[in-house]
Amino acid sequence: MKTFLLSLLSLVATSWANLYVGETSLFRRNSTGLTDAETWDPQSISIFGQRIFVLSAEIHPWRLPGNPYLWSDLFQKVKDDGFNTVSAYISWALHYPSPDTNAGQGDFQVGTYRDIQMFFDAVKEAGLWLIVRPGPYINGETTGGGFPGWVENIGGSLRTDNANYTAAWMPYLNTIAQLISKNQITEGGPIILVQAENEFSASAVNSPYMQAVIDTHRANGVVIPITHNDQHSGENGNFSPDLPGPGQVNIYCGDSYPQGANSWAQVQSVYYTFHEAVAFSNPLCLAEFGGGFLLNWGSELLGGTGYEKYLLFGGTNWGQTAAPVSYTSYDYGGGINENRVAGPKMNEMRLQGLFLRVSRDLFGALALGNGNNYTTSAIMHTYELRNLGTGAGFYFLRQNDSTSTALTTTRLIVNTSRGTVTVPQFGGEITFNGRESKILVTDYVFGANQTVILYSTAEIMTWSTIDTTDYIILYAPPTQMGETAFLFDFQPTIDLSNGPNVNMTFSNGTLTLQYLLDGSQFVMIEGDDLKLVVIIMDKTVANQWHAPVVSGNKAFSNYFSIGSNETVLVGGPYVVRNASVTGDTLLLTGDLNGTTTIEAIAPSAVLRLSWNGASYQVQKTSRGTLLATVVAEHLNLTLPVLNSWKVSGSLPEIDPSFDDSNFTLADQTETNYTNLPPLAGSQVLYSQQYGFYGGNLIFRGRFNATGDETAVNLTVQYGFAGGYSAWLNSVFLGSSQGNATVSLSTDVWIFPDGALKTGMENVLVVFQDHMGSLVYATANGGKEPRGIRGYSLMGGNTSFSSWRLQGNQGGAADAPDTFRGYLNEGGLYTERIGAHLPGYPDDTWATGSPLAGLSQAGINFYRTNFDLNVPDGYDVPVRLSFTPSSITSNYRAQIYLNGWQIGKYINNLGPQTVFVLPAGILFRNSSNTLGLSLWSLDAEGASIAGLEFISDGTFTTALKFEDYHGPDYEDQESLRPLGITQAPM
Repeated sequence: MKTFLLSLLSLVATSWANLYVGETSLFRRNSTGLTDAETWDPQSISIFGQRIFVLSAEIHPWRLPGNPYLWSDLFQKVKDDGFNTVSAYISWALHYPSPDTNAGQGDFQVGTYRDIQMFFDAVKEAGLWLIVRPGPYINGETTGGGFPGWVENIGGSLRTDNANYTAAWMPYLNTIAQLISKNQITEGGPIILVQAENEFSASAVNSPYMQAVIDTHRANGVVIPITHNDQHSGENGNFSPDLPGPGQVNIYCGDSYPQGANSWAQVQSVYYTFHEAVAFSNPLCLAEFGGGFLLNWGSELLGGTGYEKYLLFGGTNWGQTAAPVSYTSYDYGGGINENRVAGPKMNEMRLQGLFLRVSRDLFGALALGNGNNYTTSAIMHTYELRNLGTGAGFYFLRQNDSTSTALTTTRLIVNTSRGTVTVPQFGGEITFNGRESKILVTDYVFGANQTVILYSTAEIMTWSTIDTTDYIILYAPPTQMGETAFLFDFQPTIDLSNGPNVNMTFSNGTLTLQYLLDGSQFVMIEGDDLKLVVIIMDKTVANQWHAPVVSGNKAFSNYFSIGSNETVLVGGPYVVRNASVTGDTLLLTGDLNGTTTIEAIAPSAVLRLSWNGASYQVQKTSRGTLLATVVAEHLNLTLPVLNSWKVSGSLPEIDPSFDDSNFTLADQTETNYTNLPPLAGSQVLYSQQYGFYGGNLIFRGRFNATGDETAVNLTVQYGFAGGYSAWLNSVFLGSSQGNATVSLSTDVWIFPDGALKTGMENVLVVFQDHMGSLVYATANGGKEPRGIRGYSLMGGNTSFSSWRLQGNQGGAADAPDTFRGYLNEGGLYTERIGAHLPGYPDDTWATGSPLAGLSQAGINFYRTNFDLNVPDGYDVPVRLSFTPSSITSNYRAQIYLNGWQIGKYINNLGPQTVFVLPAGILFRNSSNTLGLSLWSLDAEGASIAGLEFISDGTFTTALKFEDYHGPDYEDQESLRPLGITQAPM
């Protein structure tokens, strides 16, 4: 951990164990017994015989809604920033909306297996390995944990050896395992690990299920290692290969969120001890390792997303894909934000990732000790690792109190091949500015000439051999001092003309450089056949440098160390996506955040530079680099103003005369939700039992009144932060809602004078917000219903004669929009008729703005159109920003962009007020349709204080965008009921 905690969800960290001698391990090499393409021991995983430090960025394919071609954008940014692997959940819920779904067939749409294959292909094209996490259970922050809603209807518990549950998951896993098998490394694909289940504990009923999941993968041809991620930092050893019992995986991993929801907490140091106790035959693996934790609805004040460091790219919980614990943004302050913008954290990740990529001696190092006895300052903590075969040492330093922001200086006592040395040796100290940490090396061998660094008080970013010259980059924060000692068996020639702040001494075969970190400095060292350039950068400069891989000619040609060890070094750009050398030209593609001077270190034959296909004149500098200035032309783009809206009421169901004959008759009287049974009433009103798994739900109950009825008692289960409103014969009764810890409400609604129709049929309407399903590991049999748990009339002995309910049009099984998927819509009237889609005829709608809002409890739906007009070559990430109304204004809004539901805003809970308009879904070159539902839960009505478009910046880019047009209203008109314009409420 350095300066800030790594913001990534999945870090499979190859590590160290008790004894290791060079490349000959005293431990047995392990394999699945089905392939030798991938092996492992307590030190690391090896791929095709090469040890690999698997540094993985968590990216969930469905959380980048809409255009799947933008996956490549994320992967290229991840690769540029030093990662070599992606970890990804596959969602069962998106692929099996009903039990008889014929997965893999049908048109191209969200949730098809063609999408998954495209994801796998994009990972491979980027030159990244892939860890697949297909579940069945995947993630506590997505609806149902990734289970389709229908799974919750089965008898018995979930995530056990329950036969009903086995029959549910087996078809899905057979299909996805076959696809994984075709894309594993043995078949030329990127997949190196498969996770079986997620955060799961062994038991008499769980372990046989875990074994069945493993057996299903194997039966479908998966030969690579299978992993499991255990909670509690890997302390318990559930399903470890080194502990007895069924369900053993090949590689055991722990999960930890050491920062919790804090912005900073004390560093934990328990992982290795836990690992050695329960999984000693494995390399240390942390499958989920985040610098923060999720925040729930209402957990922060309104304003922004409110999340802290967590995933690398979180993305968006669009439609009904969120679990009740999550709101729309799944950003969590990741290194790449929800709008695909790489932030400052990615610079830190790149510095670490590039170091890990080239420091192979670390992969076989063992832990020798730790404590505060390594430095001259008692408030410093050091962890020493050493490779006993090569002698290379790695010292990880930070303040004992890792939360401290104090400025601290110290000297470090290191063991080297020249004896014990206290460094720096020639004056000065090592500086730690607050939460800064450092990885310092001894006897570090690098380059084609196998040069040895005896010690360095500055960190190594990376090294590369280009032509016959070795280059190594050292860095530290500006104004700090550094000292690096090199070993030579001859006296080299030193050129300091490009190192104005560098001094040197040479004695007894040791060249020592002392330097002030200020900008970039180049020290040229030559002698015998050696050509070495030591590049010394302050950290602000190092943050702008990249080391893109130049593809080789082998299989996996763009995978570093497996297919190519060739890189070039490039300074300046915001992102470098690809690099290649053709003849005398260095071809680079990438992104800039303004006019940029690009400095490149490339083969000597290179005389020209191409950036995103355009040629640039280059200047050869005295330090051997190439310079070119790329002018980023200013984009004069004015974001549209939202000032022309159409509006229609969207709650005709409260009218007693509304025709609900097409609604589903709720006539079931039994349920498999045995741990959360109905509390009152003869019919079961759980939406899952009727095929509705997300979004707004509408219940219409009928009873013949005697006149004695005075009130209705309702218990509504909606999930955390949900809510509902109730009407009797169009008369508003009231609303109730939960919060971050309340998932249901029990209320008695008194009938107002004149609302009850004595001797006649009365209609009670309940409009409910469904906040997603919550699947537990053990509680409630692993399932929780949504809908009305209890209902009864008070006064007299009257009962309801019938109930009908409606969710999304057609339910999950027959949703008309198979392109966006059944989870995109709920039961809102305007959703059912398709008024959220482009092309819906709103000519007869009234003119009205959400800033004027509603004058009563109820729902209005607003539509407007706008053009963006972004030219090719520019990336302009856009968001929709809400100005919050008074916290006492009790309303909920849903945002629709070109038919996609891409946001849910709750004014009096928050915290989210800005919503990403995902690229691809946001049309650059054609008209956009923006829809907005506004639901007032109070009789006084509600309005939105302000709405505007904002941008995350403007970037020139090599990325090719496509407007991702889905079916519009005309394409689906025949599948939807005829819409009737309603007067605004």
